Amino acid sequence: MKKNCVALNILFALIFLAACSGDDKSGGIKPKNTVNIRENIEKANKILIEKDKDRIQSFLRRHNLQATFDETGFWHVEIEKGNGVKIKNGALVALQCTINLLDGTHCYTYSEDNPLVFVAGKSNELTETANMQNAVSGLHSAVLFAENQSRHIFVFPPHLAHGIIGDGNSIPPRSILVYDIKVLDVQ
Repeated sequence: MKKNCVALNILFALIFLAACSGDDKSGGIKPKNTVNIRENIEKANKILIEKDKDRIQSFLRRHNLQATFDETGFWHVEIEKGNGVKIKNGALVALQCTINLLDGTHCYTYSEDNPLVFVAGKSNELTETANMQNAVSGLHSAVLFAENQSRHIFVFPPHLAHGIIGDGNSIPPRSILVYDIKVLDVQ
């Protein structure tokens, strides 16, 4: 997996460098054609997204999970129904969850005693008060499928998780993340 990440990062660098040539007056690199750069990056992104999609679908088959694909780009499996109180944008949500890489490597655990707490739909608009954490962007959309006391598995490709840089701690660059969550409370 690390070899794939390194190869993909090199691919991005080569695409960028191939699209640039010459020096501008400030001594930096100037683009030959910004349209070509954009097209090359879009092509590379499409290739990466398709590879991620294939890896996720293979994971779901191996684990016999019947997942629903959401148009925003994540997969969702309802494991246990809740009590009917649906989560809405702006709701304060507390989750018990484990976060793993696609290969099963454990990254983080949030327990009943130390839950993941955030405001649904408020990605990156965080208040450090009230012990709230910043959830990945995909989780903000995914929890809207959940209800209080329900349990779900969400699989997020890198662009809905920690992207091309990872989290600088337990999650490597371009990681697909598997969230096994139980909704503890919705306010």
